[in-house]
Amino acid sequence: MSGLSKYILIGLVIFGSLIFLYFFIVLISMFSLFGGFDKAYSVEELKNEYSENEEKIDEVIQYFNKIKPQDKIVKIEFKDDNILERLSIIPKDKNQSSDQLWNVSVSDVAKSQLMKSLNWSEDDIKSLKEKLDRADCISVEDGEPMKIGFKRSGLGMYSFNIFQKKETERSIYNDGCQYILVNNKLALEYGGGAVGPQCFPGNKK
Repeated sequence: MSGLSKYILIGLVIFGSLIFLYFFIVLISMFSLFGGFDKAYSVEELKNEYSENEEKIDEVIQYFNKIKPQDKIVKIEFKDDNILERLSIIPKDKNQSSDQLWNVSVSDVAKSQLMKSLNWSEDDIKSLKEKLDRADCISVEDGEPMKIGFKRSGLGMYSFNIFQKKETERSIYNDGCQYILVNNKLALEYGGGAVGPQCFPGNKK
């Protein structure tokens, strides 16, 4: 083999190795994005998590009910102390427009017109985050039942649905797949996002 051919062969091997490495990194990144490395919680584990933090979760609900505006439906999820994963504000008056923000800083939101419509301060948001942290949860969604987001797994979310009213129909929260009704107060939920499975791991509809 001539010297030139040898160098060409080495170059092709290096190039091929770099291409393989690139696609391997992309594959790992996609796997991570869709929760491949995230913990999957069983129904029993989620029951235990709720049992350990029930009082603190109730404190989140009490505080949220205290600060939320009565004329709007609010959904808020925290990525960390400084960033909101999402904030959704839906007026109950259908003639008014909804607002939704993704991946925005708490300080920016606190300065926006949205906070004026909620009548919240930056301290209100931080207090809500602190209470969620103590409950080991990450989000709150207004409604009946009240949905408290526990943990994300990729694009999916494990949640606790806490019933506030005796008359609420509970049968739809017991399909053995996305919802597991534990008792009259609690239904567990797993939603896989836009592309993930919609059942609890190990459960099939």
